[in-house]
Amino acid sequence: MTATATPAAEKSIYRPLELFDTDRLLDQDERDIAATVRQFVDTRLKPNIEGWFESATLPRELAKEFGGLGVLGMHLKGYGCAGTNAVSYGLACMELEAGDSGFRSFVSVQGSLSMFSIYRYGSEEQKQHWLPR
Repeated sequence: MTATATPAAEKSIYRPLELFDTDRLLDQDERDIAATVRQFVDTRLKPNIEGWFESATLPRELAKEFGGLGVLGMHLKGYGCAGTNAVSYGLACMELEAGDSGFRSFVSVQGSLSMFSIYRYGSEEQKQHWLPR
């Protein structure tokens, strides 16, 4: 048997949980959310991560893109939030983490610390102003 090097672009993308065949446990919405976030990571984040790191920048427009993707506060119900289940939120975070842990941290801190605090303890006026619409 001869081993040959395969360019990185030609290698199949390995997903860590494939070994356990977890997709069979997910419903179609959960699989779709994971696939959507994975595609965003592969097409928008991964090609740019090195450049952003080298220039010590994080484009401000990424926050709006994460919002448009629906991952900010996605586990909250109402106020324009997606209202997904915990599994979907975990899958989205896992896909972001596969690209870069900083992006997963950004999304989970915004959703679970900032937005959840407003959602749970804020006045109606604060919720209307600060949570997605």
